[in-house]
Formats: sequence, structure tokens, C-alpha cells
Amino acid sequence: MKNEKKLWEIDKEMLRHKVYNPFQLTEHDQWVNDATRKDINSLMDRGEVFGLKFWSWKILEGEQLKDAKNFEVDLIFRKKDMDRVKRIIEDYERSKKTYEIQRSVIDKLFDLAIYIAMWV
Repeated sequence: MKNEKKLWEIDKEMLRHKVYNPFQLTEHDQWVNDATRKDINSLMDRGEVFGLKFWSWKILEGEQLKDAKNFEVDLIFRKKDMDRVKRIIEDYERSKKTYEIQRSVIDKLFDLAIYIAMWV
């Protein structure tokens, strides 16, 4: 169905492992990383996307994003939003980097993202 919401691989695996809160996860839950990687690869297969590594502002595209290593990417965006993402980062880099500004850039980027990578 067109309006059906996608159930991410990470969601399926959390249900299968009876983990209902990400705070219950530990570094021993490698399945989380595998599921996150599958979700990112699935997004790549479905359309034009790119990834962003927080605070280093490294942008990953194409093959750089495929089978991403743990903690290599934090957020996934639509390719059409790249200019907006870059503008948010540029504004942040020119700012005084107070807590409020850091919080604001986090909120803006997380709101714009289509996927938030969960790594353990």
C-alpha cells in the first residue's frame, strides 16, 4: 500500500529481541548495528540519499554510505536537502557555538533527517 508506513529493520529486530527501549541496548547487541546497516542500504536502494557524520560534518554519498561501518554515519537525508543541511552546518560554524546554538543545530538536522542511525 502506498500510505503504509515502513517498518525499519531496526524496529523489527528490537521487537524480535524484546527490546522496547534503546536505552536497554548494550555493546553486546551486535544485531543493532547489522539492522542499522540494512536500513541504510535499503534507503540507498530506494532513492537519492546521503549521510552525515555529526560534528566532523563528513558527508557520505554513494558507495561511501553502502555497508557503513559502526558509528561512521549518524543521519541520513534526502539528496534534495543537501543544500539545507550544508547551510545549517555553515551557520553553525560561523556561530559562537553556545549550548543553545548547538541544541538548535541538532534539532534542525534531526528534524530534517529521514533516518537516524542507531549504533552500539
